[in-house]
Amino acid sequence: MSRHGKGAAGLPDRSEGEVKAAFGKELGRKVIHTFALFYLVIYFACDHLAGPQLGLLVLVGLLVAVIIIEYLRLERQADIPLLSWLWANFRREKEQAAVGAEIFFLLGVIVALGSFEQRVATTAVLMTVFGDLTAALVGMRLGRIRPRMFHGKSIEGSLAAAVVNLCVGWVVMRDCGGGTAWWQVLLDGNGYPGLGEPLWTVIVSMAAVATVTELIISEIDDNLTIPVLSGFAGQVVWFLLRWL
Repeated sequence: MSRHGKGAAGLPDRSEGEVKAAFGKELGRKVIHTFALFYLVIYFACDHLAGPQLGLLVLVGLLVAVIIIEYLRLERQADIPLLSWLWANFRREKEQAAVGAEIFFLLGVIVALGSFEQRVATTAVLMTVFGDLTAALVGMRLGRIRPRMFHGKSIEGSLAAAVVNLCVGWVVMRDCGGGTAWWQVLLDGNGYPGLGEPLWTVIVSMAAVATVTELIISEIDDNLTIPVLSGFAGQVVWFLLRWL
């Protein structure tokens, strides 16, 4: 969950060294979070080989594994090689004794891929990864406007996230004809079809919901709220466009 650098950037009681250290730690956290992109890779590989049910089953299997690891960490205080070092160095202090974001992110990915059209689900997941990353890092370095109602999150970080979310939508949320995505045509071995036309109504609605969700919700993990809420918004708009 991003606080847009609350307590790190722009605070007079922190030295430059402390600010750089906080930014470095946050950067490390976000780099680790990008490995969640492998969830999409795993899903689409399984989908291509045997269908979406296998992809979802493998993701649920990963969720089971993460739950077991969190059980060992939280309830058995197990020292797990490498993972314990990552937890100690890249988790925020309040997260040390709480359920990890990995569980919430996997839940969000499974809900999105199991409930929404593939382009909508993929866009929602990528907005969660790159939008949140942008909001946190830009907020820490450049964030100055931090309304109290947003719990210390910066407007600058949110605006940067909105731009990134729109870019993600522009790349992914396109129609190559027949309701297919360009990467689906590539996976089917039918050559490169071009990117197709961007579905701007869906893109803008998803980017808006993802950005606002990240900004205003603080106590529910945004690794769950962003893919579910932005994906739901995109799916509803997508259905309306088809029906109208």
